[in-house]
Order: sequence, then structure tokens, then C-alpha cells
Amino acid sequence: MLPNLKLSYYNHFVPIENRQVFVIYNTFSGSMLELEWDLGTRISKMNSMEIHFLEDEIIDRLLQHGMIVDNAFNEFNAIFNSAERNRADIQDSEILFMVISPTNSCNMSCPYCFQGDKSIKAGDTKYLSEENIEHLKAYVNTTIATTKIKKIAIEWFGGEPLIKSNIIEEFSEYVINLANKNSILYEASIITNGVLLNEKNYDILEKSKVRKIQITIDGNKEMHDSVRYLNNGKGTYQKILDNLKNIPKHKFYFILRINGDKRVFDKLEGLFEDLEAMEIWPQRNDEIQFDWSPKFFNVTGFNEEKAFYYTSYEYQKSREDFAKLKISRYNKWASNNARNSKTLTYALPEPAKFYCATVESPYSISLDDGGFIHKCYNTVNDKSKRIQHISDFDPYGAGTDYYMNFDKTKVADCSTCKVLPICEENCNMRFVTNAESKICSSWKYFMNERISAIYEKNFAD
Repeated sequence: MLPNLKLSYYNHFVPIENRQVFVIYNTFSGSMLELEWDLGTRISKMNSMEIHFLEDEIIDRLLQHGMIVDNAFNEFNAIFNSAERNRADIQDSEILFMVISPTNSCNMSCPYCFQGDKSIKAGDTKYLSEENIEHLKAYVNTTIATTKIKKIAIEWFGGEPLIKSNIIEEFSEYVINLANKNSILYEASIITNGVLLNEKNYDILEKSKVRKIQITIDGNKEMHDSVRYLNNGKGTYQKILDNLKNIPKHKFYFILRINGDKRVFDKLEGLFEDLEAMEIWPQRNDEIQFDWSPKFFNVTGFNEEKAFYYTSYEYQKSREDFAKLKISRYNKWASNNARNSKTLTYALPEPAKFYCATVESPYSISLDDGGFIHKCYNTVNDKSKRIQHISDFDPYGAGTDYYMNFDKTKVADCSTCKVLPICEENCNMRFVTNAESKICSSWKYFMNERISAIYEKNFAD
């Protein structure tokens, strides 16, 4: 017996039967090790008190890869320390990140929108006022002068931000000049429903150095128009596709977000057919990518029928299925157009980030159209979540820590999870509010399939 050693809690044993080998992958160390079948089988069934049955050479290899560790080494504490270091790095950020809503009003009335009712009420602000824009400019100037900021990133949000494209143009020009003057990097993106992406607004976005544009299309025309329609009830599917067809070439990078539920997935073939027929995708694959995203059931409201929503596992399974469907559609087109086919590939994951940079960084804010600060952009339509006003914002002041008062490594579902060291879920809001489902890592559900695929592509003889 070797009482000073133990097997790592974060070992995953993956049998590759067709190769008659075992692969051990450790989510904490990030190492992957191939063992012959009988040895791998034996180790996979051992407990720490049986390490002495292994030869010294094997023990040394497992020690080297963090699959055997010193008995005094507390892996749980090490993960906690890693999470705290990540939190400290975020709080020492050199990026000024601003999510800005020039207006919270919208030209659409999507029933599932997490922001709820965005129509204008008596006494509401209609858009970001000139006075508050000046306050925002002063905030940017002060932050540059008093911190070590090396990059400014803006994401235009709403409501529908292109309703007030003049604000985007005017404020962007000011900040771009300020960034150039201070040798600071600048980038910008926008989340838009795509209805107002006309030639004029494309020009404004290009001038404003907006390079990434996210648009939502929920399935085929019938499905999309049933959930994403204008305030007058008219569907938006064809208008959005027409606007996408007219994208200026090589100037923008588009993300087509699909807010997925069980109904939408069944309608994806029609969407892919229309995109191809209009020469949008796969023809412009280098400029257009997809983001299959879930519509969460939220206990605070703004829901449809509960049966439409995915559980965490069902959602991650749907992402796997979406990736396969997209590859299949691309390869069908490639075959008919003398293009190279693509294969679905996986890479070993990066270490977990644990926490949201927007929430944790003192230099990240979300600004609503009244000039009020939120620490999560999901709440810009919720006046009760306003914490301070931009005119006298203190990044360390009241309300800024609302979503920071938790430790993910101590959350019941997470603390004992063997994929915690690589978990992609870092949304503070979900953990703090418990309003909607947390997304457990896809590696939790598909570890064996992914490790097998990585092994076959990169290591198998």
C-alpha cells in the first residue's frame, strides 16, 4: 500500500474498444493518457488503497499527468483557488466593456423575450438622452485617465438598437477618436433583430467599427413568423433574409442565433434550405456562423408552454444534433459545388472561467436607455435592478457586487461534479437568482464520445 498517494477525483476512464486501449483524461490537469486495454480496465476499477498493485513506471506516469496525486493534496481547494485567481484576474481587467442600450423600445413583440414588455409607458424614457450620453462620455474619459485600460469594447443592445442608429454613430465616433488619441484598442458589436439592417445602417455600422453582428432567426418561415413578428403582427422572416442577402462582402462577421426549443429544431431544415437558395449560407460560410441557443424556462415569467423547453441534458444533446445537422447540410452543398467537405471535430476544453467577466469586472457595465447601470445585461428592462446612474457611477459602489456574492465551487450541483475544472457555465445571474436553469457542461454528458473522437483524430496509429 502507498498511503501517501491517491487517485485523482477528476480522472475519466474512456474505453476505445475498437482499438483495445483505454484513455484516461483528467479534467483538472488537462492531461490525456493512453493505456493498453487490460491495464486501463484494471486501473479504472481500482480505489486509492490499491495503487501499490501498479508498477513503479505506471505510477510515475500517472503522477506526471496528475492522475495520481499526493494524498495531502486537496484537489477541491486547488479548484477553489483557481476560481479565485480567475475572479481576481477579471477584477484586474484592462478592458472597458460597455453594453449600451440606446433605446429599450423595440419594433417587434416576441412573446418569449426575456426582457418582457418593451413598449413605452407613460413616464418612461424613449431613448438615451443627450445629457446621459455626455455623462457616458465623461465616464469613459475618467476611466481612461484613472486606470490602465488598454482596450474598449462596446456591444450595442436593446430593445432594438438600430431604432436609434444616430446614437450609435455619434457616440462611436467620439469613443473611436478617444481610443486613437490614447493608443487604446477598440472593437464593437451589435445584437439586432435584423429588420433595420438596410444600406444606410450597414454604412453606419461600418463607420462605427462594428464588425460582429448577431441576428436571431428561429427556424423556417412558419416557425419564425409565429414567434418573431413586428408590433403590428407582421412576420419578419423574409425581411431579415433579404437584409442578410445584401450584406456588404468581407466587412462584417455575422452570428445567426437560433433561440432553440423543441419546436424550432424540427423546423431547421427549412431555414437551411432558404439560406442556401438565397446564397447566404453555406456560400458565405467564412462570414456567417450559427449559435444554437436555448430558450430557458424562467420562473419569473415571460414563458411559453413548459413542454417546449429543454432540460440541461436535452439542450446539450440538441447542440450536438445541431452541429451534426449543420455539417451535413454544408457537405451536401459542398458535394454539389466541388468544395471540400468538413468533419465534426472536438478539442480538449480550456480550463473553466467560473465567473462572468461582465459581472465581475469593475470596468464592465450594462447601460439602459435611462442612463442607469446594470451589472447584467439581462436586466436592462427591469428598473428594480438599476444600481446607480452613469452620472455618478462608482464601479465599487452600491449594487455592483449583487451577482458576485456566491462561490461556484461550493454550489451543490457543482462541488462534486467531475467536470467542474472545465465547466463552461459561468453565468453569475443564473446561480444567484435561480430564476432559470443552469447549463451543465456538455462534457458532463458526452465525455466518452468526445474523448474517443479526439483520440481517433490526433493520437490513434
